[in-house]
Amino acid sequence: MDKIDFLEKNLGRQLAWIQASDTRLALVLPLSTAMLGTLGILAPAANSWPLCSEVITVFAVVLLSLSIFFCACASFPRTDGPKRSMIFFGRIATQKIDQFRDSVASLSDEEYIEDLTKQCHINAQVAMIKYIWVKRSLASLFWATPPWALAVYLLYVAK
Repeated sequence: MDKIDFLEKNLGRQLAWIQASDTRLALVLPLSTAMLGTLGILAPAANSWPLCSEVITVFAVVLLSLSIFFCACASFPRTDGPKRSMIFFGRIATQKIDQFRDSVASLSDEEYIEDLTKQCHINAQVAMIKYIWVKRSLASLFWATPPWALAVYLLYVAK
């Protein structure tokens, strides 16, 4: 098997995992935000909360806030790209076009394989970090749903 072909396909798979995590975030973040907004709309004045409604609502708010916080963590994974990559857009963008053209022209197969290897590895780290935070965000959203539904019911009935 050709190493370059293998590494390019591997890099494509890593990028697909990152994109899959971002797709889940596009659902979780607005849903968590809308659920929090619903509680805000239904919330009574500060001095007129029934204790049961207050406890359940606080529990739902904390879990929904955690879900949003975890989404933020997933959106900004903290990793450093390879120092002299010919693949990573951040490193390419810092070069002038002539410098990049010269670097590409002098690139050997061994250097390209090394760059691909590093890029696959760093993207696997990004995918793993994002997946962990997305999983936490989804878990918080799922755990928030029952107390949120009960809080919405209790707050709606109280109005």
